Amino acid sequence: MAEGGIRRLRDKLRKARRVVLKAGTSMLTSPTGNFSKPAFDRLGEEVFSLLRQKRQVVLVTSGAIAFGMETLHLKNRPTDLKRLQACAAVGQGKLMRAYEEYFSKRGVHTAQVLLTRDILESRHRFLNTQHTFRELFRMKALPIVNENDTVATEEIAFGDNDLLSVWVAGLLGADLLVLLSDVDGFYLKDGSRIRAVERLDQIQRNLMPHLADQKKERSVGGMRAKLEAAKLAMQSGIPLWLVNGHQEKILEKVFEGADVGTLFVAGGRRRMSHENWMILAGGRSRWAP
Repeated sequence: MAEGGIRRLRDKLRKARRVVLKAGTSMLTSPTGNFSKPAFDRLGEEVFSLLRQKRQVVLVTSGAIAFGMETLHLKNRPTDLKRLQACAAVGQGKLMRAYEEYFSKRGVHTAQVLLTRDILESRHRFLNTQHTFRELFRMKALPIVNENDTVATEEIAFGDNDLLSVWVAGLLGADLLVLLSDVDGFYLKDGSRIRAVERLDQIQRNLMPHLADQKKERSVGGMRAKLEAAKLAMQSGIPLWLVNGHQEKILEKVFEGADVGTLFVAGGRRRMSHENWMILAGGRSRWAP
C-alpha cells in the first residue's frame, strides 16, 4: 500500500468509536513474570483515556493464570490442564479485583465476561452475549473479557486471547481491534517492519515464511497466533493493529494515526452480524442453544 493510502487509513481509524483491546500477560507483568503495578497502572491509564474520549471499549485480558501462579508460589507455568485451570480459578478473581479497584476510583465500573468457544458457536448464545455487551455499553461499564480457563477444555477453548479478541470484535462489529504485544509490529528476517498488510494472501505468502521457529515461541499467543488472528479479522472486515504495548502512550499514538506497529487492513466491506458469526464459527456453528 502506498504511503498516502496508509496515512489516510490511519487517519480514518482515529475516529473509531467501538474498540476492542487485547492485552497479553506481558502487559501486566515484569520481565521476571511477576505482577507489575507500574505496568498495570500504565495500561489502565491508557484505557481510561479512551473512555474519556467517549469511545466504547472492551478489554480482552490475559493474566489469570499468572496471578494464580504468583499466589500459589509456582515458579514455572504448569503443563497439565487441571493445574492450569486451578491457577486460573485462583487468579481470575484477583485479576478482576485489580481492574475494579483501578477503574472504580475513576468513576468507571468493570464487568467480568468469561467466554468459551462453544458459547459463541451457538447462534442463540452469540446473540445473548451480544445483547449483554450492548447493555453494558449503555450502562457505561467497561467489559473485561477473558477465556473461562477454569472450565475450558481443548474442544471448547479458543487457545489464546488473540483469537478470542477477534471473536469479540466480530461479535460487536468493532471499528478497530488493537493487539497490545511485546513487539513493535511484524518484522521480516532482514529487520524491516511491515507497516501495513492490505490483502489476505500476503499473510501466507509474504509473512508466514519470516516467522521464527515455532518451538522457540514462549507464549501461547506467539506471532503465528497473531497472524492467524489477523487473517480472521481481515475476513470479518475488521482492521487489526498490532503494536508494542510497552511503548509509552501507545494507544494515544494509535489514535493520533502515528506510524507504529503493523496495521492489517480490513478485507472488503464491513460484515453484518450474522455474516461475522458464520465466518468466525468456521463450520462448527450451531443454531441451537
